Amino acid sequence: MAGADLTGFLAAAGGSLADAQGTLTGDLADVPSAVAISEAELEVKATLESGAGGAIALQPVSSEDLSTGKIDSAALSTVRIRYVAVTDAAPVSSPTPKRSADDVIGTVKAREDIAALDNILGGLRFEAQFVPVSRNWLVTATDPDGRPVRNVVLPDTGR
Repeated sequence: MAGADLTGFLAAAGGSLADAQGTLTGDLADVPSAVAISEAELEVKATLESGAGGAIALQPVSSEDLSTGKIDSAALSTVRIRYVAVTDAAPVSSPTPKRSADDVIGTVKAREDIAALDNILGGLRFEAQFVPVSRNWLVTATDPDGRPVRNVVLPDTGR
C-alpha cells in the first residue's frame, strides 16, 4: 500500500471533523456550534517515509502487520493531531477596569504590611495588572533585584 501524503491526510482529517460538526449542528440536533465539538484528538500509529519532492508520507500499519512481525514496533511513529474549534461569533469585549493602575498601586502602598516590607527591603517596585475574567487587579511588589516579594489581589470596585 502506498503511503499517504501527510499534508493531504491532515486536510482530510480536518475536513471529516468539519463534516461531523456540520452534522451535529445541522438539522439533526439543536446544538450551538460553539459547544458541539470544542476539541478533538486523533492519534495514528504509522511509519513515516520521505515521499516525492521531500514530502513526508504516512504508511499506515495494521495490527496484523505487528502481530505477524512484518513491522517492528520500534519503527512506528505516533502522529497526534489536536483540533480546537474556533467559533465564528464576534469576540466578547473585555470589561474595562473602573480603577486605574496608579490608584490600585497607591492602595497597596498604603497598607501597613506593604509599607513595613518596603522599609525592610528598601525600594519596592510595583506593577498592577487588570484581570478581566475576575474583574480583579493583581499587584506584584518586587525587591530592588527584581524578585517578587508580595502579590496582592484587589477587586476592581471600591477600596
